[in-house]
Amino acid sequence: RWLSFLAGLRLDEGVEFGEGDLGIAGGIQVWEPASANVTTVDMIRRFGGSTSTAAQWPQDEIGGEDDADRFGRLEKMIQKAMKRMSSSGGGKGSKSGS
Repeated sequence: RWLSFLAGLRLDEGVEFGEGDLGIAGGIQVWEPASANVTTVDMIRRFGGSTSTAAQWPQDEIGGEDDADRFGRLEKMIQKAMKRMSSSGGGKGSKSGS
């Protein structure tokens, strides 16, 4: 019975990610409505070129921002805000009530 159960799972066949896009073997495919888990970015990353282990991976353009980049942008935003606050000094943006 166990061998029949394992054969029925078909774990040796690739799991289809999309139409005509066969993935790795050893998984169980589960169908769900597209509205169940809405994604704005495709989670399957495809790269053209050689699959050699000696080949360098392409530069990550989607999520390639690291902490240093984020802190650098944050620092620039703070500097701009501080410059605006010090230069305005009661100009257009300030309201004095008297």
